[in-house]
Amino acid sequence: MIFSRRFTQQLLDLFQFLIILVAAIVILVPIYWIVSGAFKQQVDIFQLKLLFTPTLENFKIIFQDPYSSLNPRLRAAEIVREPMIYAGRTNRAEQDRVIDELFEAVGLRPEQKSLFPHQFSGGQRQRIGIARALSTRPSLIICDEPVSALDVAVQAQILNLLKSLQRQFGLTYLFISHDLGVVQHMCDEIAVMY
Repeated sequence: MIFSRRFTQQLLDLFQFLIILVAAIVILVPIYWIVSGAFKQQVDIFQLKLLFTPTLENFKIIFQDPYSSLNPRLRAAEIVREPMIYAGRTNRAEQDRVIDELFEAVGLRPEQKSLFPHQFSGGQRQRIGIARALSTRPSLIICDEPVSALDVAVQAQILNLLKSLQRQFGLTYLFISHDLGVVQHMCDEIAVMY
């Protein structure tokens, strides 16, 4: 049986997608088990619905690039408000209270809530990203090289902020980095991928 070149390429693309999907499941399910405490409970592993129901509230990510990870059309307060809206928290007064608390916790001034992302420095943009990640009080925050795009002085400030927020909110970080000094400063347990 002979296949066209286009069909073969589509088949290869589908195969690559399936491999990536399986790899993501293999990585994320154990993380979800650990975070949800499934190992501490009697869980029937054949009830797949329980395994694949993490909500947006349980996991958040802090992105590597603070410049492109924020919507340039939204003001800072609206960027932090978005995850709360998606999580179904529609009480505007409660959202405003949480936004005020988070801006204070990450070291931003209240008057900065009305500014657009281009009006902030790189470190301040990363602080907005951190506040956005904290807005729904997740159990796990994935930090994808959160300081690699920042200069050294700002890196230290953001790392110290992440450590203090971890203590304050009882957070778990999955911290991804190429910088072993950053890893040593931030992590209790380390896994090396090569």
